[in-house]
Amino acid sequence: MKKVLSILLTLGLVVSMAACGDKKEEAADTSAKTDTAETKDSGDKETAGGSLEGKKIVYLAPSKDILYWQWVEEGVKQACEEEGVEFVTYDAQNSTTTQASNVNTAITQNVDGIILSPVSSTSCPTVLDPAEEANIPVTIAAIGAEEGVSNYACCVTADDYTSGYDNGKYLCERVKELGGNSIGVLALPMDRTNAQNKMAGLEKACEEASVEIVQVIQTPDLTVSEATSEATDLLTAHPDIKGIYGMYEQAGTGAVLALETAGLTGKISVVSSDGSPESIALLREGKIDGIVVQEAVGQGLVAAQQLFKAIKGEAIEEKDIPLPEPLVTTENVDDPEIQEILRLVYPESAGSY
Repeated sequence: MKKVLSILLTLGLVVSMAACGDKKEEAADTSAKTDTAETKDSGDKETAGGSLEGKKIVYLAPSKDILYWQWVEEGVKQACEEEGVEFVTYDAQNSTTTQASNVNTAITQNVDGIILSPVSSTSCPTVLDPAEEANIPVTIAAIGAEEGVSNYACCVTADDYTSGYDNGKYLCERVKELGGNSIGVLALPMDRTNAQNKMAGLEKACEEASVEIVQVIQTPDLTVSEATSEATDLLTAHPDIKGIYGMYEQAGTGAVLALETAGLTGKISVVSSDGSPESIALLREGKIDGIVVQEAVGQGLVAAQQLFKAIKGEAIEEKDIPLPEPLVTTENVDDPEIQEILRLVYPESAGSY
């Protein structure tokens, strides 16, 4: 009997020890899994978040002679200062050849990202293709690439079709009030997608209002003096027009100067695009009836923010981001929401709003 009892006690002790061993192994296994999961989560966060410390980007501008591109550059600068990113600007001076040379320089200097405002939509591949080959992400600001070109991280433009339509609709109303049914256009180079979209919107508005577009003059240089000369030619060739659509900032100012010289201020309506302290002042004086403003600073700011995401390996939700272009008139220029948008059109250092 004592032997049986002894055997039973021994068996119980063995089972108990085995159970403890299982629990220890289970606990160790659970701990290992937890440690692995924590390590994995930590690693994922580190990879996804990345770091911008020590990063350098380049902004490829089409022409720093144009204030608009200086303001896009200001947006890039603001974004870089916020994140501690170094940046430099290369000016193409309106030359596609210089633009291609600039991207090669950027690649040689091992920049981490590129923001491109191209000389023309057709010239985008001369930047995008070598950048892709060098594995450098690119975002586009203001002027988009041609249809079918997609080797960029993000394109920040404007809702150009809607802006052309809204500006055109407003101009057609003013033309009718002045007793006319025809307008002339001072246009951007039409090899740019933004110009094509603006024109499509304008044509739709004119078609709906039965207003004729009698002449379209494309600008090569986007200067006020050139636009003034073109507007004068427009008035000479078509003295019956009652409206001028300026597709870019300098076109509106040039049209105002041509009308003043001809003694036609107030007799022909002028609408313009983009926005500056000068054109906002002309709007307040009643010499420009409406401006579809474009967020130059905002485009640079958002293009840089999206480029930072690409550099860090984060997902970019929208490949194409069109910023709004509201119509500003004497009636709404002082509305709080318009004033807020104007601060993304040009920097406060440029002038008053």
